[in-house]
Amino acid sequence: MLVPDLARGAMLSLIAIANTHYWFRQDLDASGAVEGLVSGTLGLLVDARAYPLFALLLGFGLATLSSRSVHEGLASGLDRGQAETRARALLRIRGLWLIAFGAVHALVFAQDILGVYGLITIMIAGVVTARRWWAALVLAGAVCVSSTLFLLAVGADAALARNHGSAAQILFEQGPVGWATNLAMWIVVVPATVLTSMALPSALLGAWLAGRGWIERPRRYRRGLTVVFLVGLLLPVVVTPVLRAGVGGQAALERAFVAWHQGLAGVLAGVGYLAVIALVASRRAAGTGVLGRALAATGRRTLSVYLAQTVLVALTAGALRLFGVDSVALAWQLLVAVTVWAVSVLACSLAERYGIPGPAERGLRHLVAANTRD
Repeated sequence: MLVPDLARGAMLSLIAIANTHYWFRQDLDASGAVEGLVSGTLGLLVDARAYPLFALLLGFGLATLSSRSVHEGLASGLDRGQAETRARALLRIRGLWLIAFGAVHALVFAQDILGVYGLITIMIAGVVTARRWWAALVLAGAVCVSSTLFLLAVGADAALARNHGSAAQILFEQGPVGWATNLAMWIVVVPATVLTSMALPSALLGAWLAGRGWIERPRRYRRGLTVVFLVGLLLPVVVTPVLRAGVGGQAALERAFVAWHQGLAGVLAGVGYLAVIALVASRRAAGTGVLGRALAATGRRTLSVYLAQTVLVALTAGALRLFGVDSVALAWQLLVAVTVWAVSVLACSLAERYGIPGPAERGLRHLVAANTRD
């Protein structure tokens, strides 16, 4: 399906940008004007924007996979209850294996998101399979409340902390002790993130969208998608600087701003990004050009690219450390992230040409299938 593949392929750039700062300390001698510009742009377009979009796509994918499994079960002679039970088990096994992939990834990178998406998959499998949208609304509402309360409580210092260079410090300076620390941190952070972020509500929204045509047939919904883009992406971009300027150093207003920026604004922006890509995909020529085919190929290998980007950035950080460089200006960090993403897109384009699937996707499919055989 073109829209999800294009969205994943393009938005993996945001994942790379959002994660690169964990591998480099910030260069305090860099130009203040340039650093401020880059930091402000990342705050508007990247921070808390990528994970809601991928959660939306996760939910959409789970609903699509569940629907397909139910239809196959009914076609094979199962009744509705048996077919839904099998589909629910399929999703939960997939979620468990995502958590396993995330645990391995977390040894190197504690900020891994696969564990969060795996746990969400397990939590919403029943709701998505049975299409219990009222239950989904209640669950999403409860998590929205817990997320907002958390953000109001922790404030800007905790919620917006960038932790520059923390991943490189743990990996290169602490060795096996650092790996164990990473895993222990990840085990605590995964369930906490599910309860204190907007990932789960976003996933449920993505599941609800499945089958309604906005993603599957975007050409029929151009007007609605344009409205979603204007409200979802442009509204936070316009409103956020105004709200930040109005904080005026007041602690209560600062916490409210963080709750908006990391919460609702992030979800709106994620939906807005998805609408933009759906609008692009609604063009007849979409997906046929070189760039479109390359992005779609990258989107079909999202899991492999996500893991590979960690390896590439870690290797870059390690190589620079050999030359005594561990502090890098934000502008250069951005360049590293974009370069890593571009290399990933090129590799996926070549893999698509030669019919080579993503190794992580292939492994995940094999493991899930091996655990769901009748």
